[in-house]
Amino acid sequence: MSREVEQVDIAPSIASLLGFSFPCDGTVIDEVIGHARHCKRSFLVIVDSLGFEEYVQNRGSLPFVSSMEARGLLFKCLSYSKHTTPSIASILCGLRPEKHGIRRTEDAYARKVRCLPEAAHEAGLRVVVIMEEYGAFSFQGLVTLVRPVRDRPDVLEFDEESCRNAIRAIEELDPNLLVMHLRSLDVSGFVPPSIELIDRSLRAIAKSLVGETVFFIVGDHPPHHREDEEHVALIVYKLRPMTERVPRSPS
Repeated sequence: MSREVEQVDIAPSIASLLGFSFPCDGTVIDEVIGHARHCKRSFLVIVDSLGFEEYVQNRGSLPFVSSMEARGLLFKCLSYSKHTTPSIASILCGLRPEKHGIRRTEDAYARKVRCLPEAAHEAGLRVVVIMEEYGAFSFQGLVTLVRPVRDRPDVLEFDEESCRNAIRAIEELDPNLLVMHLRSLDVSGFVPPSIELIDRSLRAIAKSLVGETVFFIVGDHPPHHREDEEHVALIVYKLRPMTERVPRSPS
């Protein structure tokens, strides 16, 4: 059975791995530190609508992600909102919604709440943020590099561009922390094209790594139609590209 954690625990866990303190509502997840100790690169991939039950039901269609889970860690992660913006704020700030107060993207511009990417940059680390352009620009000047992705009707194309931006950032900058947001599952649902794109994108990013990296793959909220579900999937896996570029899919 997967242990339960909360979204606010992700930021302090990443900060601990990267070597700095990040006071917040969450606590460091000990299993993550044990699994990925001394790893100085963390990639946080927020997969919109990756509910815990949906991940478990569809893991057979996510061969790369499920391979990481099999060799890494899977947590049942409590989310606090059914909406993307406050959920991402909780993940990045380590604060519950009533404390960070970010409910719409414009709130991120108005409120002065310290977030993990900003703290990592202040600690002298190379930090990249890749997401929809309005949200991405709220990080301008706070991190090393912002890669905005223009919103468009074709959400698969949006995620494909996000993946290309991540690979280019890895090649050009070799970031210590990369944060990105993939939206296909939220807009299209758990259908083969969106599921396959998420899995294929994460595999492509993993193949581009230049050093040992721990992946944090987490949902922002469960699917909107699941009013009864409060948990998202959190998968943590340390990849060693020199000896194990990508884990093999289960046979």
